Amino acid sequence: MVLPKPESGQFCFRLSRFPLDGTETIVDVYSNGHRFFVTVTRFLSSLRAFLINSKTEDVSFANFPIEISTSECQRLNPLIREISTSQIFDISSRLSDGIRDDHFFLFYTDSNNCIAAGVSNPYQNQNELWIRLINRSFGTELVAPRRNFKTATNF
Repeated sequence: MVLPKPESGQFCFRLSRFPLDGTETIVDVYSNGHRFFVTVTRFLSSLRAFLINSKTEDVSFANFPIEISTSECQRLNPLIREISTSQIFDISSRLSDGIRDDHFFLFYTDSNNCIAAGVSNPYQNQNELWIRLINRSFGTELVAPRRNFKTATNF
């Protein structure tokens, strides 16, 4: 995560998606000067299934396959516009402890304030701000070309 210097006017946004079905993804969008960047971390296997099926408490991520992609992003990107125009500091957390739920987490800082929040099953609960952020993250994820395959021991 690329955190901005305090009171710099830059921002950092991270949305972590942990769906029940499918693989987990982390989308980072951040500013640097007048430029914007997106970094996408894709888990190439289900992290949830890996943890559930782990037979010991001593879990090793040494060879867990991930892919990291990064790219410059345009100012008019829908996720950047949503971040800058929504009331992101008013977003509410509504997490369940269900292992069979979709879970989403966000972190955002504008270099002056920050927020960390989480939600479970936002589509079923019709949580509009969460749904807009999640939906826009799918489009922004496609900006960064898929090219860097890594395992946990490589970074």
